[in-house]
Amino acid sequence: MLNGNRIKSNRGRSPRDLYITPPEIALEAIKIFCIDEYFPVPIGNVLDAGCGTGVWGKCLDKAVLSHNVLGIDIHPIVTIENEDYYEDVISADFIKFKPKITRYNLIIGNPPYSLAEEFIRHSFELLESGGYIYFLLRLSFLEGIARGKGLFKEFPMKKVYICSRRPSFFSTNGKHTTDTLAYAMFLWQKNYQGKTELGFLDWEYLK
Repeated sequence: MLNGNRIKSNRGRSPRDLYITPPEIALEAIKIFCIDEYFPVPIGNVLDAGCGTGVWGKCLDKAVLSHNVLGIDIHPIVTIENEDYYEDVISADFIKFKPKITRYNLIIGNPPYSLAEEFIRHSFELLESGGYIYFLLRLSFLEGIARGKGLFKEFPMKKVYICSRRPSFFSTNGKHTTDTLAYAMFLWQKNYQGKTELGFLDWEYLK
């Protein structure tokens, strides 16, 4: 996720100021999703929207072992270490991405906050009936009259997993660095019309 106002640090920062999802968060988010949704293994067709360095692809492999994941990013920088966890990685604008045949069972990732609603709306166009969208976003995404009367009424969220601690996208002098923003994993399911449930996501950072 792009942003221009972070503390300088040495944890995975890219020349594009890319906010790489900490793998500890991604792994726990995937595990709790599979448990809460009784999701079958293999998951099926998965799309990593804004795959960046490939964190979500690698963590999907660790958590559920078998899946078909396509990574897409306008400027993918998937590392050699992570590239084996994808069926393919393509360079494209996700919002304009139009697969010819495939529909997805799960679309997952950490989209640019400024484009979050566009990512969500386009994701619904790419999902199988009953498929899921699962995005890491700022908790403040819940705010806003326009989304309250628009997006959230059109597409009710199934669950919001609030991050119990503030994510550390970078580290400074060997310590995990956070900012003042709260985050959550937002879960939608295509054709879901029930109430939104609240959950919590916790993890331990690996040293």
